[in-house]
Amino acid sequence: MAHRILGVDLGAYCVKVVVANPGFRGASVIDYIEQRVPPGDEPAIERAAGVLGDIIRTRQLADETVCLAAPGDQLFIHVIEFSFRNLKRAELEKVVGAELEDILPIDLEEMVYTFDTIPEKLEADEVPVDLGAPITDEEPTFVQAGEAGKVVRGRVAAPAEGMRVLTCAMPRERARSLLDHAEEQCGEARSLIPAPVSYVRIAERIAGIVSGGPPVAVIDIGHARTDVCVVKDGRAVFARTLPRGGREVTAAIARTWRMSDEEAENAKHTDGFIASGAEPAPSEAWARVHEVIEPELAPLARELKQTLTACRAKTGAVVAQAVLVGGGSRLRGLGSFLSERLRISCAPLQPADHVAIMGERLASLGVGADTAALAAGVALEGSSGRPHFDLRQGDLAFKADLSFLRTKLPTLAAAALIVIAFAAFNAYARLHMLRKHEGVLDQRLALETTKLFGKSLDAKEALAKTGEAGPEANDSPVPKMSAYDLLLDVSNRLPPGKEMKIDITDVDIRPGRVTLKAITGNTDKMDAVQASTELVKALKQQTCFEEVSRGNISAGPNDTKNFPVNIKSNCR
Repeated sequence: MAHRILGVDLGAYCVKVVVANPGFRGASVIDYIEQRVPPGDEPAIERAAGVLGDIIRTRQLADETVCLAAPGDQLFIHVIEFSFRNLKRAELEKVVGAELEDILPIDLEEMVYTFDTIPEKLEADEVPVDLGAPITDEEPTFVQAGEAGKVVRGRVAAPAEGMRVLTCAMPRERARSLLDHAEEQCGEARSLIPAPVSYVRIAERIAGIVSGGPPVAVIDIGHARTDVCVVKDGRAVFARTLPRGGREVTAAIARTWRMSDEEAENAKHTDGFIASGAEPAPSEAWARVHEVIEPELAPLARELKQTLTACRAKTGAVVAQAVLVGGGSRLRGLGSFLSERLRISCAPLQPADHVAIMGERLASLGVGADTAALAAGVALEGSSGRPHFDLRQGDLAFKADLSFLRTKLPTLAAAALIVIAFAAFNAYARLHMLRKHEGVLDQRLALETTKLFGKSLDAKEALAKTGEAGPEANDSPVPKMSAYDLLLDVSNRLPPGKEMKIDITDVDIRPGRVTLKAITGNTDKMDAVQASTELVKALKQQTCFEEVSRGNISAGPNDTKNFPVNIKSNCR
């Protein structure tokens, strides 16, 4: 049975693990575990790895395949455009590496990177965008026309003449450290998937996102950071990680109402609210909550807007809508607030989306796909067998663990012995049958030779008596050269068509004799008679022809000459 896939998100607030079961029709999520990261003086990665170890041991998941998410704030993400296209993957990898070395502040030997090509058809006018509100100081100073007179504010990249690729790079030692911390707790991770580009599999299961539709942004608002992934036709087009999340909102609540961090976190989940034109504050108390939270969310909205603007400028993808996931997406009023600030439709996951991503059983238990989005995306991407983005490259590439073969070794050895035994028995049975037929043929030969020669003879003696045991006794009955081989050889020996004009009109091939009928014409370099002479010379070079003679030449139409060629052949 195939191992289950564990999608691991070593978050700053809690560790999340999604268990996915690979299948022929796609993977399915079968379990979800979330556990809080305890406070402490140790580095966050060490505390998160310790929590992961507790989950693996208590849930008995040590034998499963682990796919780990690489935090976006530790990555370099760039869109690179090339003037060429249709380059082989191995050659493209070298070009991407050289380009990244020029862009990033680290040497190629000190980084590990992965990439995928961006879909070509990302024209801005394929999306009905109406940004509506007047230009403010935050807007660019120029616009581009969109569909049906609507406008897209900001620069939109023109379609690429060659190809664009989305790259994710990471310092090699940082990637190795992340893998080592995970390996101490749960064994070697098969994949290291960049977090910001892991939401493609999630987007495929959201009802509002259709293949062939406009680009959609998946915005994961976590505790310490926010991941943005723009998806188009099942491919990541653009990605970025913002260093802001729900932590700033929690801190603002704690400062204002003098709460502990734990109390402020609970208050944010139960009574957090952000007002907007579509969802105004229903009372002064709710307005006060908005006043505290809005200054912390306004910078996030501004950075999200800049991210979508950068996506348009670098790829040409104009995002038509955004799907909000992550724990921060549960803040009441956030969808309407971001819709007004970003001027696109922003909404959290719908109930049907939770079922499509997490499965009916987990959804009925209250497990939300929004908080599990990153871990679920990593698990589903790892279940595909070949993730689009995997930082386990070069000397960090996953070495296949063959330990499972050791457990199956006795069974495999027994099966191999059985196969060998059956093969040996089959070979012995065939040999016995051949010997039996050989005995029957020997008896028939003895009877026939007794009738002919008066005594029983073996095969060699019978061949000697019949004169078939001479030097040519073992010659193959297959002709040395077929008629087609002869004609092809003659054609290859003739001068080029520009020098000599000749056509074979009739061929009569019989044992020991070949007759050709040809017609020749004049060229700039050779007349018809010379062409007939050259044909005879070419035929004489064939070793199968003993004698080659040309017959009488007769005149034909348009200064052509007709003549036969008689050949004595020794090839049978």
